Amino acid sequence: MKINNPRELVGKEVCDVNGNTIGTVDKYWNSWNTEYPGYFFGIRSTEKTKDRWFRGTNKLVPIYSDYIREWGVNITLNKTVDELGRFWYKTIPCGTTTCPTDDLIEKPVYDKNHSRVGTFYGWVESDGTFKHYGCFVDPYLCDIWKMPFNTLMPVPIDLITDVKETITLDKTLEELKAYWKQHYNFK
Repeated sequence: MKINNPRELVGKEVCDVNGNTIGTVDKYWNSWNTEYPGYFFGIRSTEKTKDRWFRGTNKLVPIYSDYIREWGVNITLNKTVDELGRFWYKTIPCGTTTCPTDDLIEKPVYDKNHSRVGTFYGWVESDGTFKHYGCFVDPYLCDIWKMPFNTLMPVPIDLITDVKETITLDKTLEELKAYWKQHYNFK
């Protein structure tokens, strides 16, 4: 769904397509896609939802603006909470191992020289396949690189080389900057 002012959604209750309350929107981030400007939203789940579908996690459940069917007093998604839970637990290759996506949420992201890049917060999915993962670039880097603030930048899966307490990428800070500048056209 096209959303013009994502700030208006912060604090709103979120329901799945069947009317089950999932939680409330806690944060939002801009998407890297300038041709179709969407947003990522972090949902703070209710205790019931947390315990039933998301293994009691306190992490924000990420949704992309394409998951939103309509919004007004509250937000209704075009997916069931079961579908969201499937994506939450889906495993992805991370270097020499695989990890459930929920293990990656809110992990710090570092380049191959161990310099901090940002924090992992979301993904874009289409037809059950993950397309890109989103890294919230640290504001310090956004400032010195003249990148847009509050934006998740894409991290292709083949860049992830290791996951432990942090996520390590197979590029340096300068290589990431050049990659994002070339593919996502920030000035």
